[in-house]
Amino acid sequence: EGVFPTRARPQPFLAEDERRRLAETAGLRLGEPQDALAAERYLFYAAVSRPEEILYLSWHVADDDGEPASRSLFVDDVCDLFTEDLLEHCMRRPLGAADVESAAGFTVSAAVPAPAHAREPDWTLRDPQLLQDLREHVWSASSMQVWIGCPVRWFVERTLRPGSFDPDAEPLARGGLAHAALKDTLEGLLSETGSARLTLGNVARARELLAEALRSNEADYPLSVAPERRPGVRRRLRADLERYLRFAAEADSPLEPSRLELGFGFEPDDHGSALAGERGEEGDLPAFDLGGGVKMRGRIDRVDVNQGGAAVVYDYKSSFAPAPAKWIGERNLQVALYMRAVEDLLGVRSVGGFYQPLSGADLRARGVLEADSGVQLDCVRGDVREHDDVRELLDEALAQARTAAAQAASGALEPRPRTCAFHGGCMYPTICRCER
Repeated sequence: EGVFPTRARPQPFLAEDERRRLAETAGLRLGEPQDALAAERYLFYAAVSRPEEILYLSWHVADDDGEPASRSLFVDDVCDLFTEDLLEHCMRRPLGAADVESAAGFTVSAAVPAPAHAREPDWTLRDPQLLQDLREHVWSASSMQVWIGCPVRWFVERTLRPGSFDPDAEPLARGGLAHAALKDTLEGLLSETGSARLTLGNVARARELLAEALRSNEADYPLSVAPERRPGVRRRLRADLERYLRFAAEADSPLEPSRLELGFGFEPDDHGSALAGERGEEGDLPAFDLGGGVKMRGRIDRVDVNQGGAAVVYDYKSSFAPAPAKWIGERNLQVALYMRAVEDLLGVRSVGGFYQPLSGADLRARGVLEADSGVQLDCVRGDVREHDDVRELLDEALAQARTAAAQAASGALEPRPRTCAFHGGCMYPTICRCER
């Protein structure tokens, strides 16, 4: 393992996030990422499909210094096609030996293929305590999206929780700092002026508050493990957020940001809600009941309201805002579920919900707004919809969430490698080992 197949080489000079941004803004693509595992799996297939009488597979159990080494999972893939007695026909070369004298007289009996039904791993969960925990699990919208993409990935990340040797990715730290800085900026405006709404008259002050918020929160969100990269990442993040503040001020929304980082369903020590204007203790808002015993918790980036009690939900995104036509098909349920949660927990009428990009060439929010709501916002064409169309979209998202929770409660794990990773493919091949 690590030799054949070898580890994928990272692209030189620029990180993947920077390459993606360059492609989005300039249309310049600096090479396509290569799937080294798939290429070597093809070579492995070419090798093992050639022998006509007998196939030998070899691997290292230790390196030249005697340190333990793991064999490639390609070997395990072959072994899974046969019964367990296949591994009884093994030779072992002692450390430092040039050959094995007994190799000439070594004989191998024909291995027996395993029954077809035994070749597929059974991922059904049967532990009573685990199933009970899953039935009582309080979901988050992002957790449901992961389950819908691939239940095995959800199980690995949310239940097994394997530790990572690598630090948090830069985009994750950047997103956390952006959320914290925007919250503090708008709360600063609220405390000074009585309103958190961005206008051309207060955008200069908002930029000053933003600079202070970035400085005060950066210690909690280290932007990079490489000190030499931090100044550049910091400047880029500040420039993106200042550009967004200017964009929001020019939009001149008639709505007032009333709830920032609104948490619900958290225990008192889970870093729950942070409310602007009407601040309460963490954990004040209960979990959102989706029906059928399914409960959800979460943290909504922003809830804007008008004097008539109509509410619009905003969820910040780093750069990409999915169109509402793709919400169900691409598992983007967060805004739709938050709209329903706001209605249930705050007693207001949700008339719209948007994903708001904070960087990129196009800062326009994408989502839905009821045409007869009386709320006038500058929307992308097609995002303003009839009341019944919006409600149908919310109901579809709610149905998908309930289905995901029901599958988990029954222990029905199913590998879905085609929708597991962001661009397809299995996120955890060493654990799941399912290619179809």
